Amino acid sequence: MNKVELYKFAIERYGDEAQVNQGIEEMAELIQAINKFRRNPCAETLKGIAEEIADVEIMLEQYKIIFGATLPVNRIKSNKLQRLAERLGV
Repeated sequence: MNKVELYKFAIERYGDEAQVNQGIEEMAELIQAINKFRRNPCAETLKGIAEEIADVEIMLEQYKIIFGATLPVNRIKSNKLQRLAERLGV
């Protein structure tokens, strides 16, 4: 089973609303992990950030499926990266 199939299976199993709520929770946990690192920068708190980034990325992939936004997100991201490169002169 590839990643997209796994994401779709999770959405089917738990439902759109539950996965959206889970994503919100994961984003809040990332904010919390970043604040912990800012108070106490060390390997342990940095590991917490990495774990929460992974969780958020997984949920964002599911959000793109739930909201049918994969193509628009990819297009918008490409445009934003192009504008950033232009602003940076690269």
